[in-house]
Amino acid sequence: MTSRRARRARQRQAQPAEKPRAATLALPRGGRWLVLALVVAMVLAYVPALAGPFVMDDEDTIGASATWQAPAGAPTAGRPVVLTTLAANFALNEAFGVDQRRDPDGPHKAVGYRLFNLLVHLLTGALLFGFLRRAMRERAIPQEWRAIADSLAGVVCGLWLLHPIQSEVINYIVQRSEAMASLFYLVTLYASARAWDAAASTRLYWYALAVVACLLGMLSKEILISAPLAVMLYDRAFRQRSWRAMLQPRNGRGWLYAALWAVVLGAFALFEAGARGDTAGFGVSIQWYEYLYTQCWAVAHYLRLVAWPSPLAIDYGFRTIHGARGVPGALLLTALGLGTLWAWTRVSRWGWLAFTGSIFFMLLAPSSSIVPVASEVAAERRIYLALAAVLVPAVVGTEWVRRRLAPRIAARRLAAGACGLALLLAIGTGVRSHAYSSNELLWRSAVAAVPDNPRALGNLGWALYKSSPPRLAEADSLFARAMAHDSTCHFGCLEYAAVLTKEGRFDRAEPLLERELQVARGSGAVLAERALGLVLMRLGEYERAIPHLQSVAERFPTLDHLVVLAVAYLSAGHQAEAVATFRRLDQLNGGNPEMRRLSGRLGEAAIHPEALPALQQYAWQLSQPWM
Repeated sequence: MTSRRARRARQRQAQPAEKPRAATLALPRGGRWLVLALVVAMVLAYVPALAGPFVMDDEDTIGASATWQAPAGAPTAGRPVVLTTLAANFALNEAFGVDQRRDPDGPHKAVGYRLFNLLVHLLTGALLFGFLRRAMRERAIPQEWRAIADSLAGVVCGLWLLHPIQSEVINYIVQRSEAMASLFYLVTLYASARAWDAAASTRLYWYALAVVACLLGMLSKEILISAPLAVMLYDRAFRQRSWRAMLQPRNGRGWLYAALWAVVLGAFALFEAGARGDTAGFGVSIQWYEYLYTQCWAVAHYLRLVAWPSPLAIDYGFRTIHGARGVPGALLLTALGLGTLWAWTRVSRWGWLAFTGSIFFMLLAPSSSIVPVASEVAAERRIYLALAAVLVPAVVGTEWVRRRLAPRIAARRLAAGACGLALLLAIGTGVRSHAYSSNELLWRSAVAAVPDNPRALGNLGWALYKSSPPRLAEADSLFARAMAHDSTCHFGCLEYAAVLTKEGRFDRAEPLLERELQVARGSGAVLAERALGLVLMRLGEYERAIPHLQSVAERFPTLDHLVVLAVAYLSAGHQAEAVATFRRLDQLNGGNPEMRRLSGRLGEAAIHPEALPALQQYAWQLSQPWM
């Protein structure tokens, strides 16, 4: 009896020391069924967008990747790893016989691309869980928090995977660069962290993995340029006792730091510099201070969308923020920056928070600081991996508050609350993915989110023009609104001219194409010039049309270009030039009987003018795809 009482007394004395055990149940533990449910929820949330059309520059970029081309300024420029994966997806579609014609044909061509993006997203989430769990178990973390490392990491990972703001990276195919770079960023951090506790015989392998991952990440997107600094800050926050100790790192980590910096700087010099063309850098039309002020608004907007992910937009346009709109964001980011610096002065207690805050700023810095990106001033995909740096303090802070205000809440209730939040996020992601199922839905949501964005208005107008049947009146109205917000033809003049041409309003299409030709470059200039030549012909201005058609035919001597040029010569009375063009057409296609008959018809029209109207009608038919 005495021994039983003694045991009970010892148990009562030990109860205060078991409080950390209660904390272990504070957040739900991960299990096989929970992980399976999370994966299923994530997949179902993205199913509505799988067969949706390509988005924005998906089609041109993917088409170019099939021939291993990445023009300057393209999403794959300077990113050969991403280019390789797109080419592999294209080859797989070809192998399986998938129809890959341009939209609206090929209804299933995007499925393989989005499934790959979804797989990378899932792998990144799994690696995020592994890295967070290891970081939360570091010796610098108090024991009561180390005890729930799995639960905390699991909740953060689940919210990160299911959050609707992540949907752009998966559904906008070419933005897999963000997901792939994030994956390699986490591999770099995870491998360098694992190396601390690895045996001397295997430490070198972890170092090699970190360096290789850093290189592959830099060949995916430039956010990896901060990875070496992130590794060093992790060591200071969780392993090294002082900044002085960082000057003499143990276990050969000095060589790791040097190798990582050599990789990122070398890769940047070889692949990134100049790859963005005239779309990014200090030489674009936006001043660095204008862009920085705009980013104060943009980053604060991302944080607002993290808390309440609506309305989401695929495009925020290219216009910078002015007036007082950026002031709240500037104050918020200043406070966050000062808080991060303050945490670095108290590393022993707040090192985890200092590291988290630093990662947030470093991940956003390449696209959301002082280096202007002229093509788009904001993009929700930029916060993709940085979202984890927001969720970690949010989840930890929620648990800290719970312990003080409601410590007796049952673990089942907490688990139910976490699952309920995950379900809401999955539903929100599913709704957002549904918007990607058609161009009209996607661009209507963009216009609703940013009503004065001319590019969104123009894209919605173009989607309506391409619908079956074309909704010309509404498309015309949208393009008119877009031009009212942007008279410089930054976007939409060529498309609006196509709508006007379809309606037979050639006189209104002409000035738009003239303006487009002044600003267009590369293939865009060719499209504008041949469209302008066609419109001038429809207006009867053959003499003015001929120089434009000549320029196009010299660069691309195809059947349609040469026939339309020849008809323009005939219509303007230049029979000698028309005959020469007929002969050139016959030489290029001499082996084709149909081409010989066509050349003969053209030759007869040069002698018998009454045959000209029929040839003009034939030219209009050939040139229909031009608009």
